Amino acid sequence: MIGILSAMVLAATAQGAPTIAWDKVAFGMSRAEVEALYPKGSKVDYQPKAIEISGIAITPKCDAEVNIRFDDANLVREVMVAGNPSMGGRCSDTVMTNLSAKYGQPANWDSSRGSILGRQGKVAIWSRPDGVAMRFKKYENGIFGGGGLAKASWELTYTKADAGFGL
Repeated sequence: MIGILSAMVLAATAQGAPTIAWDKVAFGMSRAEVEALYPKGSKVDYQPKAIEISGIAITPKCDAEVNIRFDDANLVREVMVAGNPSMGGRCSDTVMTNLSAKYGQPANWDSSRGSILGRQGKVAIWSRPDGVAMRFKKYENGIFGGGGLAKASWELTYTKADAGFGL
């Protein structure tokens, strides 16, 4: 499998470097290429339109689940990192601070509205120089995200800047 990945990297280098979304995952990478990077196992689950990786350490005290999502041609279309809840929103605050330190202040920072079941929160958006859009959402209330015991969860979605966020 390494030979296939090396050939892909060489071909991409000849045409220009692939746009890395997250870790080693590039937009347009085939499902087979992603499966070679992340073999199915106890923390890697293959689903029909996604590969889910659990237990990803974000900081020493915060972890997340990563969902690599594919389009109808089985090519990477987006990567979503979903943080596990933490007391007082500690992890979501740390992630937001680290993103701002690395990429500057977000282009957008708005409160989102929704029903009590709709996971309300705040949304920040950055555009990376390589054409990747990053949408960070810190959930603050609602039964399914944030709420009880002052916990907060978060999501960080990577897409191509021209692809939008499916909104």
